[in-house]
Amino acid sequence: MKIIIYSQNLVSMDGVGNSSIYFMNLFKSFEDVVLVANYSNIPSVINFNEYLKTHNNNDILFYHYSTEDINIKLLLELKFKKRIIYYHGITPPKYFPHRSKLFNSCKKGLSDINLLLDFDLYIANSSASKNQFLDNFNQNLINHDKFIIMPPIDIFADSKKSNKSTSLKPELNFYYCGTLICHKNVNCLLEIFNKNINNELKLSIFTSSPKEDISKFLNKKKYMEYQKNGIKFFHKLEDKELIDNFQRMNCFITLSSHEGFCIPLFDAINNFQPVLSFPLKCLEDYFPKGYKYISKVDDLINIKKKYNHNLEYIEIYRNFIRDKSKRFSKAGLDLILKIIE
Repeated sequence: MKIIIYSQNLVSMDGVGNSSIYFMNLFKSFEDVVLVANYSNIPSVINFNEYLKTHNNNDILFYHYSTEDINIKLLLELKFKKRIIYYHGITPPKYFPHRSKLFNSCKKGLSDINLLLDFDLYIANSSASKNQFLDNFNQNLINHDKFIIMPPIDIFADSKKSNKSTSLKPELNFYYCGTLICHKNVNCLLEIFNKNINNELKLSIFTSSPKEDISKFLNKKKYMEYQKNGIKFFHKLEDKELIDNFQRMNCFITLSSHEGFCIPLFDAINNFQPVLSFPLKCLEDYFPKGYKYISKVDDLINIKKKYNHNLEYIEIYRNFIRDKSKRFSKAGLDLILKIIE
């Protein structure tokens, strides 16, 4: 028997990829674990077509679902001893140009939720993702006790290094880490900091995209203007270099319109860094009511005020978020282990 952790795509520096590796490391002390994908840039991942040659009905499926999957019907026809699905949430198609590749992929991913019947356990990274799944399921066959909330990785694991910073510095280093696709609204974020005349609030952008793609996406002239005005761009950094840079930052900031969980945001909280985001639905399970969020009308003055408020209470907020996250993780792991034992 093996635990098969499968996703359509498993790539480095990606939430689904990081989550799949996390669960692999979690399970390998109990059973043999194999990572399987249709596409991956991670050397140890087996291609789905190769896995089919060795499939065993006694295998356990741990299916990470986050977008359209070209293998979904074939995968669901296979017999497994047990089946678990982790739903990461799908960006609503409305955030992409109509009939674009991403629009069509997300639309198909949502419609195919209706095929995901008869799993032994359904997991989502937030209540927002769970509700999205059930809204598109169009079935009345799920026992809701079989559908739980669990973070995609244990951000607050004891092995993760965390550093507390309590000083208010005159120069604040804000940063965004992620993709530049439409609903992330990175252009809006850049324009806010592009107007930073006093230059006391810095912004850095970390992305896995190459420099040429960023320049093309933002427009080469704009890209050069942002750099001239003090905004820094970092491309495809190795994990250690990425972490070293994050340690020098003060605040993770995002104007994303939709997230299922957002690992960089929780990583920042673990390192006692306040985060600033819109009041995303996915954060309601984890964040306390007093946390300050930003809005579309906030300028740099208001952003700094909200940063200072969240920094003042960061230890209280972090403890609250950590405790909620760990309770979800423990309850989820207990249920998973009962299934795979």
